[in-house]
Amino acid sequence: MLWSRSPSCSTSNVLSGVGRSLIATALVMLAACLALGSAAVAQAQRQKVDLACRPTEQALTFLCTISAADPAGAPVDGAQITLTADMPSMPMAHNVSPVKAQPVSSQPGKYEGRLRLGMLGEWAIKIRFEAPQQDVVVRKLVFEKDKVSSNAAH
Repeated sequence: MLWSRSPSCSTSNVLSGVGRSLIATALVMLAACLALGSAAVAQAQRQKVDLACRPTEQALTFLCTISAADPAGAPVDGAQITLTADMPSMPMAHNVSPVKAQPVSSQPGKYEGRLRLGMLGEWAIKIRFEAPQQDVVVRKLVFEKDKVSSNAAH
């Protein structure tokens, strides 16, 4: 006999291979859907963050106040926050030292830090939360000698 049927080519083996392939594809699609769903839930559960900065008596030094609230709107106490700044028009050209924001006494959910900038103009302020939940929020502000405004208002 020149031709014999190999056990690996039987109809049931081919179908079970196709079935395994379909199951694997379905599992990959399910994992992708779960990942997208958890990203949407994580986005909905992010802290609410406001940033306001104002000039100080020292040239190019600004006092920045961060207001942090949980998704339900309750103030976030005990946060560990670091502020950094970068000039979008000159990335990495200015070395602004990171500043740890300190809690404002008698004002739950409020933190302050002093940023010393290299020059006036538009800056991207990065608000990095290490606790109670890790997160990074970026706000663009225009720093002028006597005021600070949001990028949209400039």
